[in-house]
Amino acid sequence: MMHSTSPLLEVNNLRVYFPYHGKKSAGSQREVRAVDNLSFSLQQGETLGLVGESGCGKSTLARAIVRLFRPHSGEILFRGRDLAVMEGEPLRQVRSELQMVFQDPYSSLNPRMTVRDIVAEPLRNFGRTEGLVVRVRELLGTVGLDASAMNRYPHEFSGGQRQRIGIARALALNPAVVVADEPASALDVSVQAQIVTLLKELQATLRLSFLFISHDLSLVSLLSHRVAVMYLGEIVETGPATAIFSNPWHPYSEALISAIPIPDPEKERLKTRIVLRGDVPSPLSKPPGCPFHPRCPYVFDRCRIEHPALKAYGSERWVSCHLLDEPNRSPRPASAHLPTASL
Repeated sequence: MMHSTSPLLEVNNLRVYFPYHGKKSAGSQREVRAVDNLSFSLQQGETLGLVGESGCGKSTLARAIVRLFRPHSGEILFRGRDLAVMEGEPLRQVRSELQMVFQDPYSSLNPRMTVRDIVAEPLRNFGRTEGLVVRVRELLGTVGLDASAMNRYPHEFSGGQRQRIGIARALALNPAVVVADEPASALDVSVQAQIVTLLKELQATLRLSFLFISHDLSLVSLLSHRVAVMYLGEIVETGPATAIFSNPWHPYSEALISAIPIPDPEKERLKTRIVLRGDVPSPLSKPPGCPFHPRCPYVFDRCRIEHPALKAYGSERWVSCHLLDEPNRSPRPASAHLPTASL
């Protein structure tokens, strides 16, 4: 991707495959291709929103980036160092700068540990025990919790409060990057807004970089500077959030954004919603050509046989779609005025 400065985190051609031991059907692989030749970058102080349907590989990607999974191939460059090939103590040290907030605040906190021990655990693991209680109190205050929470257990808190505890734990080691995997999906709508507001405040105060993963495009639009759209283990479009939400260029992005509800009932009634046919294909048996072609309303013969490359259109927009090479086939007016593509 093209940026004015070197990215803090850069993922290049990443693949995460899992062995498949079940019955092999015609046309299927012997591995589940959860993340398949995926690339993106993240700048200092930026939030990249990663969106896509459930099952497209978002959580697998998150866990691969923090090396809970070892990738099949590709690079995960953090400050220029490749996490994909690191092991042992070097990997452990890098992890202090690359932390994760998990999706489920109910299962991601140890029910047998007090909040003080949960938040202090990363500090103890890295030998940062001086002033431990003061630091835990400070972290809880940062996420909007009172110091009286320290001696209580996770079951004594609401879902939103538990997620704040998880965020405090992620911040304990002063990371540069936080991977937030659907951090608000298990929460009520009003609490979701509070968590997103908290993340925005933390970013402004601490100069954090976020990879914010969600299937809720409304939340992504509130928080993200750039957006990457993921389908069947691949990135199909990236660009500035305002540009993608106002004028998506990939047919899948277009369908996702058409489903965002509009608060005004009259505008919602008049809106054109794109309903995709069929289901997402299995990552065990990906279709030939473009992975989206079985559901694409604009499909033509080239899509069925040739996989589209992720190409740059200008300095900020990347799209993987044959329609952009043949704009007369697309009904979307923006496609007729695209910059020249480059790989």
